[in-house]
This record gives sequence, structure tokens and C-alpha cells, in this order.
Amino acid sequence: MPARAALEPFLTVPPADLSVAEVPDGALRRASGELRDMRKPVEMAVIEPKTRKINLWSRKAWLFLVAYSLTHEGTLTQDGTVWRVPLATLIKDARFGSKDRRHLKESIKECQRTLVEWSGSARDSMTGQTRLWSSTQLLGSVEFVEDERGRACIEWSLPPVLLRQLREYKHFYMVSLEVVAEIKLNCTLALYEIICRYKTNPNGLTMRRPWREWIPLLTGESDESAELRIDMKAGKGASKVRQRYGEYRYFRRDVVQRAVAELNEVQQEFTVESVPLTRGRTVEELQFRVVARDAHASTVKEHTSPRPARRHNAPTADAPALARAIQTGASEHFASQLYQEYGPEQLAHSAESALTTPGVVNPAGFMVAKLRQQEAAKTPSQAAASAPSPAASKDNTPAAPAVRTPPGSLRESLDFALTRYRNRLQVLAKSRWPQLSSDARTQYLHRFEREVVATTPYIRKDFQASGLKKPFVAAKFYLWLAEFQAHESGDGWTPSAEVLLAHMVGQVRAGETG
Repeated sequence: MPARAALEPFLTVPPADLSVAEVPDGALRRASGELRDMRKPVEMAVIEPKTRKINLWSRKAWLFLVAYSLTHEGTLTQDGTVWRVPLATLIKDARFGSKDRRHLKESIKECQRTLVEWSGSARDSMTGQTRLWSSTQLLGSVEFVEDERGRACIEWSLPPVLLRQLREYKHFYMVSLEVVAEIKLNCTLALYEIICRYKTNPNGLTMRRPWREWIPLLTGESDESAELRIDMKAGKGASKVRQRYGEYRYFRRDVVQRAVAELNEVQQEFTVESVPLTRGRTVEELQFRVVARDAHASTVKEHTSPRPARRHNAPTADAPALARAIQTGASEHFASQLYQEYGPEQLAHSAESALTTPGVVNPAGFMVAKLRQQEAAKTPSQAAASAPSPAASKDNTPAAPAVRTPPGSLRESLDFALTRYRNRLQVLAKSRWPQLSSDARTQYLHRFEREVVATTPYIRKDFQASGLKKPFVAAKFYLWLAEFQAHESGDGWTPSAEVLLAHMVGQVRAGETG
């Protein structure tokens, strides 16, 4: 009994502290009402689930709960630091469009059940230690409570390892919560965080990984969860012989293309392109390239402004072939590149076809397409026999790079060109917008309101309240404007292969591809 009496203070649990400080409404918003940016450690840009699956609303709910935790001081209780926010505030900030709160609750619970890992990179200057690997669930305890005013609220805590990582980072990147709220696909949100981490890289490229390693990163489904799903659907053991997205083309079609397309649509800070890396004709690795739209804009200004023509020394032999190529609209420099790559006979024949075939709108693009068709139709012996000899380039012409297209099939090359083509149209539309008359701008805005705003409820309120001030509204508008103007006076939003090839010709000529 005396021993029991001595332990009594430790066996007595004090009453729970029910007065948890509430995160104020508007804690994540600027004075304009727009959501703020969020600062995150670079080590947490790539969250790889090791168990279960993170869905879109799990990601969104977690990001916003973490943002609340970093902008507002929590309440220290016997169970650790706890935060509380009205459910209505979370739903409004994250733009949760459904009234099914049970689904939101399940998404939040999924954060508790999902185990994630990340690697460290920074050495602690005080202790000299580097935390090389961390593993935890995304959320600690979670409670749904009804406060004294009858409002539904959510209370949560963060695992200590995760909270320390969020507070004691050495390097960070910025995520726009405004963009996060607008994203509708899980793969897009995962890609957006990765892009934000790498967008300041000088080469604009993300990390490079085998394409299969991107599957759990972008889909949010762990390998363990995928194997269980496949076994339940196709029979026990099926996952041993059946892989997710058996070929890269299916992963590209169902995940990569959709994520890239939506990410380019919901924001106007940068554009994203997938970069498959091949060995032979097989895609082995994947990374993404991010280009700031300001960089596109400066490139557009540079290439559309008058500038003195630069002359290049062209091969003197077979001058008629070069002359015919230049008549298609190709520059002397680019015609010299084609000459060195394909030889005078093919160049002359393709240029002649481009200039004499009726109905050709872009002769330069037609010429390039014709050259590639002829090259693809050759046997290896014919290709070797017709290749320009080394002596053909032993003149004053500097060695020019060959025309390059992204690796992969012709379909992939055309998709790549279409992405670049549409990005350029959006940049042009945005750069020319301030130069339009007020009447023209008013007409475009009225038409946009009739055709897009009226049928898109999630932007109607913001457009009517602040016009194009919100980034996602402006992104939607310039995308619509570019497409409208393309149909109105250009080659269309989805032009022919010849037009796309001509656009690629222009990029090579201006030094935009690389």
C-alpha cells in the first residue's frame, strides 16, 4: 500500500484541456482575400507513400492543416500541441465542393493510416548530425468536435518527427495554396509540389528516376496497396506477374499527360513538359522540365521584334538546293543545317515538293516532314550511301547541330510540339493583352464571361468580384483567349502536323529547343 500511495500522483491523469485555441478565419489569406503561399522543407517535396494510398483530398486536407499549424500557435495540452479549426473554414479554404463530410473525414483518417518516408540533406551546424532518413504518418491524433456554439470543428496534432521537420528546415520551397485549392487531380497536386521544389534549378529539370518509380509518387498509391488491389481483382499472386501500367505509354496517357495538362492550365507562373529518357526506343527514365512563363515571354519579345538578319556561310556547292530551301521560308542557317544532315539531293527534292504541291500553307514545315519521310523510308545501305561526306562540310561553315526532336515515337514528338505550340500562343495572348484597345478587351471579357464563367461555377464568384486578379482566373482566361484567337485568326488550337513541324523549325531556328 505505501508503494501504491507513492505511485498515486503518476497514476492520476489530469483532466483534458478543452479550451483549445482556434485558428482564426482568414489565417491563410492576404488582405485581398487570396490564399497565401506556404513554405515547405525541400526534403518533403517528394512524399512517397509506403502503405495504403493518398487520395486528392487527403493531400489537400493535409496541406491545409499543416499550413494552419505553421501560421498559428497551437495549444499545448497533455497530449502535445493541438490545433483546432472550424470545418467550414477548412472546406472554404480548400474549396471542398461536396457536402459529404463523411468523405472528408475518411480522407483525413487516411493521412493517419498512411506511412511516408523522406530523406534528409542538411547537416545540423550545432550537433554535426545529418538525419538521413525519416518515417512517420502524416497526422497524429484527430478529433471531430462540436464547440459551445454548435459549430463542427476539427482538432489535430502532428507527429513530433514531422513537426520538427516542418519547423527546423534548412532549405525550403514555396507552394501556392491558391493553386493547390484549384487542382482537381491527385497526380497534378503531387507533380505541382515536385515542380515547385525544382523550378529554381538553372536547367529547369526535376530529379531523374526510372519511370516506374514515378508511379507511387504521382498516383499516391503505394506498391503495397497496388499489389493488394491487383491480387483482389485478378486473383491471388497476380501482382507477381502483372505490373501497374505495364508499358510507359499507358502511364504517360493516364497519369503524366493529365497532370501536365492541368498544371499548365491552373497557373500562369510556369509551363511543364515531361522529358522521357530512352535507350533505343524504350523509355527507361523520366523527369520533367519547368520553364518560367516570363522566360517564354522574353523569348517571344526577342524573336518578334525587328532585328538585323545574321548571315551564315552556306556550302557553295549545290547552291540551287539551298536557294529552293530558303524560298520555303527557312533561314540560310537552318537550310545549311538541313543540307548537312540530309544532303543536297534530298533537300532539293523536298523543297521542290513543298513549293509545287497545291494547298501547302507552311512550305518549311512540309519540307521538313518530307525529308523525314524520305529518311525513314530508306534502307540502311541507302542511308549510308546518301549521307553527306565529311568533305561536304570542310568549308567555312561552322558545325551546326542537327534538328532535334524529343525521343520516342512520331506521336510523342508531335505531342511535345503541340505543348510548345500552345504554350507560345498563351504567352503571346498574355503579352498582347495590354496593347489591345479598351473596347476590344471589354468584348473579350464579356465573351469569356458568357462562354466560360457562366458554365464554370468555381471561378464565377472570383471573376465577378475581382476580374482577372486571381491567378487561377487569369490562367483560365489567357488559356481561353489563346484558344479563341487561334481559331479566330491562326492555325487553330490543334493544327496539322505540318504546322507543328513548322513551329518546331522556328524553335530550332531561334535556339529555343535544347
